[in-house]
Amino acid sequence: MQGRFSAWKETGERMTGLSALRAMPFQWLLPLAFFSVGLLYLYSTPHFEASDSDEHVGVIKWIAETGTLPVQSAQHDHLHAQEASQPPLYYLLMAPVWSAMDTSDFDDFFQFNPLVYMGHPERLGNRSLAFYRQPYPPDIRGASLALYVIRLLTLGLATVSVAAMFQSARTALPGRPGFAVLATALTAFNPMFLFISVSVSNDVLVTTFASLACWLALLTLRLGFYSRRSVILGMLVGLAALSKLSGLALAPVVALAGAWLLWRTGDRRGFVILIGAITLAPLLLTSWWFLRNLALYGELFGTATMLENFGGRHIPLPQLLLEEFEGLRISYWGLFGSFSIFTHRIHYLLMDALSLLGFLGLLVFLAQHRRDRMMLSIVGFLACYLALGGVTLIWWALQTTASTGRLLFPYSIAIGILLALGIRALRVPAALIVLPMFAFSIAAPFAYIIPQYDHPPPVKRLPDSAVETTIRWGDITLVGYEAPAEARWSPGDEIPLTLYWEPLKATDELQALFISLINADGASLATIDSFPGWGTLPTTWWQPAVIYKDDYILQIPEEAQGISNVQLHIGWYPFPGGANIQPVLESGEPAGAFTIPIGAFVNPDSQQTLEADAIKGGAVFGEAIRLDAWRFSDGHILELEWRLTREIAGDLRIFAIVLKDRYQPDQPFEIVAQADKTPPARLDFLKPGETFVTRHRFEPPPGSAAEYSVYIGWYDESLSQRLGVPYPQNMLELPALPFSAPE
Repeated sequence: MQGRFSAWKETGERMTGLSALRAMPFQWLLPLAFFSVGLLYLYSTPHFEASDSDEHVGVIKWIAETGTLPVQSAQHDHLHAQEASQPPLYYLLMAPVWSAMDTSDFDDFFQFNPLVYMGHPERLGNRSLAFYRQPYPPDIRGASLALYVIRLLTLGLATVSVAAMFQSARTALPGRPGFAVLATALTAFNPMFLFISVSVSNDVLVTTFASLACWLALLTLRLGFYSRRSVILGMLVGLAALSKLSGLALAPVVALAGAWLLWRTGDRRGFVILIGAITLAPLLLTSWWFLRNLALYGELFGTATMLENFGGRHIPLPQLLLEEFEGLRISYWGLFGSFSIFTHRIHYLLMDALSLLGFLGLLVFLAQHRRDRMMLSIVGFLACYLALGGVTLIWWALQTTASTGRLLFPYSIAIGILLALGIRALRVPAALIVLPMFAFSIAAPFAYIIPQYDHPPPVKRLPDSAVETTIRWGDITLVGYEAPAEARWSPGDEIPLTLYWEPLKATDELQALFISLINADGASLATIDSFPGWGTLPTTWWQPAVIYKDDYILQIPEEAQGISNVQLHIGWYPFPGGANIQPVLESGEPAGAFTIPIGAFVNPDSQQTLEADAIKGGAVFGEAIRLDAWRFSDGHILELEWRLTREIAGDLRIFAIVLKDRYQPDQPFEIVAQADKTPPARLDFLKPGETFVTRHRFEPPPGSAAEYSVYIGWYDESLSQRLGVPYPQNMLELPALPFSAPE
């Protein structure tokens, strides 16, 4: 047994020592490629757009300005908010950068967007958590410059993580450089890892220390105990814990690896040194922090206080796994912004397929190496680390909303190596995975990030496709718009709209825009509330006499019901909570609500029919519209159920008249009441077989209670012509009905 371990050790020294480093002159190429792509993400992502970045900045700012650590409080008036509960190492490292620069403009620089869609990636637009006066090219002055330096240093820390991942993969499977590239690329070219790596976040620092610690732990498994390595490993565990509490997961897994090594080698001294190092070093490095928590909050970690101040939750485990696993999986591979910007659906499907492929391949790998105890120990160490991290994440997610993929990044070294082992076992070429991931990681900022934060472009003149207008809300003129042609719209459809605004003068008043899809009754089916530029350019930054092109896409909810003609209603209001600004014409005269007809909304599941007590019909008007049923109620309300039998178009209306006496051809008649109606949606937007109901409310004169004849039919208003039906005057007579004047 000892002889076999010596052979493993000799092989490991040969493949993971200095000679191996010299044998691979391109070992830093992958970290360099990661850093270079990271610069692209640094450029494309504004400062506060990663999850909780603003709060992490708040902690750094507090330490730099007060010289103290923030204290958790039930008062939510500090920018650091819940991040005051975090271990402080990352913030202590970055605070000197903030202190060294002129950041006096921060309050003017950081302006929160109160209409941002946070945690709603299915919705479009309004992704910008803050307003950025100059997103592209980036503003590199004052507080913005300080943040770029902090983010650049954070990217450097992430690059160290990638280098450690590469060396860990080489240690796990020596002599296979292609495997090391694959294992590292699964993390380095993961768009979400890149996105977080350029944010202000302690997730990056804990990942750095965790990756370095895993590398040393794998070296220990391969080469045996080594006192200096054990001490450094203990320090890394302590530094990881001082960066984020998830760093504590390293200690038990490293101890377990040490116990296995003790059993394999019998090296009790080495084991004792390792256990002492991973116990004493973290204790020395972190004890002051935990004692502070104990003194302030009466608990070691401060997490219970955080949950009390910022809201915890209680969710059953099955519900958590069913409802939030998909979000966790997606946000590991790429969900930008504040949990708000999807990549393409195909990307997630490919990553799911890759994960499944790697898992199945790992089973094959284990079967192939079932007698290789060294390889099994490495897989076991990584699997235990990942499993403990997963259990810890689930435990935390049961108490607060935490099902986000970035929380798995400290364990990404295990994810990458285990997936790569499985992929290699199935003999999938590494280039087939690495090259597409590399290309996609470069394309993602241009395709998904930059379009969400860039300002709307000014234009010199309206395009020929725009409809010119002169309607004005205060000092904001809508000089033109581009809307889709009138059409049939259904649940889930997206309605594009481009507006061209020209402010008459600069303003200090923050004004918000609303765009509503309203039906014929004026009820809203979908609404966008936004600042211009879909949340990127507030009115306080507008320049007078400049035309701004403002693009929107209004999403019709899947749950929208009804059949109705629809139009877009556009308006403005002072934010927050001001009354709608009344539009005026160019002359200054008041105008009605500004609307743009766009056709009809039809949910086929909302087809209206009368109940079983209705009287059956059967007459067909214009060989296209059949009366299926009708019902008379309350002495003055007539309901008619119609069905389209074939396509028909025109400006069609239903007439319904009450005659004092039955109609006689060529004889005079007296109309008691009339209640004409338009169909809920223009018929050219309906399909054969679809039904709808019209409701006719008559208002007979007082004292006119009696039975009267009712006649109904259809006519084309533009042609002043009735649709044909085989009855006199192309109108259908209903039986005499008992009328009474409404109360």
